[in-house]
Amino acid sequence: MLRRMTTQKRMVYQALEDLGHASVEVLIEYLKDHNEQISLSTIYRNIQTLLAEEKIKIVKLKGNDVLETVKVDHAHFICEQCGRIEDIMVDQEKIISKAAKGCIHQIKKCDMAFYGLCQKCTKETKGERI
Repeated sequence: MLRRMTTQKRMVYQALEDLGHASVEVLIEYLKDHNEQISLSTIYRNIQTLLAEEKIKIVKLKGNDVLETVKVDHAHFICEQCGRIEDIMVDQEKIISKAAKGCIHQIKKCDMAFYGLCQKCTKETKGERI
């Protein structure tokens, strides 16, 4: 059942959209810093509602649960130095198709994460300034 988009639900969704990827704790901190009027129970209730409505989802990255808004299929890049998370557009259908050829199971979807150094950390490692 879809519920109406209340002001509080919009605040939670917009905060997550602004952050891109966030743990529940980071999302709560962000909301508290930007909207003193929203209670902890309201935040949790709206996270659960948005999850049930499939407007946001939980992804496990580096062993941690992270929230993100639902968008087209994509992979993630995680910087091993600063922890930055970015979406990477990949052809998941092609990857699933290739994996399915060598597998006896029926593969329906995949979650992928790539690890390395982001552009900023790479430049800092080389001694360059951005």
